[in-house]
Amino acid sequence: MTSNRRRKQKAQSLGLTDAELQLCDLLGQVLELLRWNQVLGYSNQYLLHEKLGVSAEERHRVMRAAATAVEQDGRLQDWGRRLLEIQASLQRIEANLRGIRRVDGDAAAGPAAEAADG
Repeated sequence: MTSNRRRKQKAQSLGLTDAELQLCDLLGQVLELLRWNQVLGYSNQYLLHEKLGVSAEERHRVMRAAATAVEQDGRLQDWGRRLLEIQASLQRIEANLRGIRRVDGDAAAGPAAEAADG
């Protein structure tokens, strides 16, 4: 409970909603891992091709095996789940804002607007 409270306070101090802060954190994690994956990918490709003389067919087989391992990585599944939670939260916020605007608009219009509608 305390971590939720701290996260909400941090979001407010940054002028963000909790969902927006979570989205920013998630994107930061994804970008950092993507950067490291690129470094590893380029270095592995270089080693396989330039230093070890691995054939194109063998490199392709290794890439297929690596892709299978990535698909089973729990982090990707966790990121997908977190993204869905954030999207749902943002949709709730948007729906709440629409409801507030509608109520404010109805209150501001008053009886004159109701008479024009009727």
